[in-house]
Amino acid sequence: MHLLGALRAPGHPGFVEATVVSGSRVFASGAIFAALALALGGGHLSIAAIAAIPFLSRLAHLLVPALLRRCESWRVALAAAWLERLGLLAAALAGIVRPDGWAIPGFLAGLAVALLGQAVYDVALASLHSESTAAKGFGRYTATKTRWAAVSGLVLGVVASFAVDATERLGVPPHIARSLAIVAGAAIHLAIARPLAGMQVFARRQAARADRAAARASVVSVTPVDERAFRSMPWGVVRFAVAWGFALGISTRQGEAMAISVLDLSVGSLTLLNALLVGGGVLGAKMWGVLADRFGGKGLMSIALGVIALDPLWMLAAMLVHPLLLIPSYAIYGVFNSGWNIATTMTLIRTAGPPAERIRSLIVYSVAFGVAAGTAPLLGGLLLELVDARFPTTVAYGSLFVLAAILRLSAYPLLRLMPAPPARRGRYVSTVVLRAMRRDARRRGVASWASAARDVARIADRRSA
Repeated sequence: MHLLGALRAPGHPGFVEATVVSGSRVFASGAIFAALALALGGGHLSIAAIAAIPFLSRLAHLLVPALLRRCESWRVALAAAWLERLGLLAAALAGIVRPDGWAIPGFLAGLAVALLGQAVYDVALASLHSESTAAKGFGRYTATKTRWAAVSGLVLGVVASFAVDATERLGVPPHIARSLAIVAGAAIHLAIARPLAGMQVFARRQAARADRAAARASVVSVTPVDERAFRSMPWGVVRFAVAWGFALGISTRQGEAMAISVLDLSVGSLTLLNALLVGGGVLGAKMWGVLADRFGGKGLMSIALGVIALDPLWMLAAMLVHPLLLIPSYAIYGVFNSGWNIATTMTLIRTAGPPAERIRSLIVYSVAFGVAAGTAPLLGGLLLELVDARFPTTVAYGSLFVLAAILRLSAYPLLRLMPAPPARRGRYVSTVVLRAMRRDARRRGVASWASAARDVARIADRRSA
């Protein structure tokens, strides 16, 4: 199959991999982890630890370039996948057995092992995805992959939400029902071995094509401008990643804990909302990919950041006004988070060069982001503990959400200063998109009025006849 053709149809094994991983992580999700911690008797600091571990595990990204120099990308990813599965099973076992005094520590230890494997897997896959696709269509490929992952997450998220709630209604203890959801996620994850091997075949074909093209041109396929931009990236990336990581991490998982403890949402309802978040990637993912290929990633990052920064205020409104406001919160976040992921990938991942070099800037970003975002939840949990001891719980959560929104918006100037490959500014991109939407709406409006006029004329002719 021609590779560019595979980008337009679900024949590329990367789409299957994204579908399986997304479905697996809906069952073994942060919402389920937070709900299980609450069922085991954990408090604000336990939720903060669950939020911090995924970010701190990004320190393992520093090991990935050395691994990729010694092993093929798909082998590194497969080994990391097994580490993730074994950690999930250990966390679920601690949740089911509940050893005296060790339930929370055992659960968190298993979760740490799982998320360590997940961190290595994600970076190895980022390299493998770029190796197995053509550079010209990388944005559209990433968008299509995102859409397939979103559909899988939405469908299996709905199944998970009903399954967890139904299991608890049958009388199964909450800690067992939620642990079994994690086991189901680990079981689904077993299906990725075949698409990983298929992606490596595509990567070898793509490398052979690149070698033939380089031999014909007798030059390396990276321009001096791209190389200079790449070398200048890391410190600007670090500054933004630290600010954005701290701002994003300080309230991570606390919105879900608030929904369970303050709004009395069931775990199934929360899982359904998370499925809506994942499913939001279906809407607009194709547009994000086309825009990324045409305008570059940095401008799209600024657009997505502006919307994501306001998400804590949706949580605040849901707590103070009505829980139904969680629905637009999760849906909007899902749409723009998919755009953020696509734009970040386009900005940070190289589409040429050795595997270890392709992901250099991504690793710099991920590690700096992970350190900041892994520290912030602990401070957020401490803030909740201190305020909650003196004021109502709603005041504690409200203070945290307002602080999170302020910190997220304050990261925008650092994003503008971050060096990146040539890209259009967000204001220009939004102006072009809105203009195109107005023209399309105007054309459709004229077409509908013309159709209505023709129908009226046809009826008049019939009556006169």
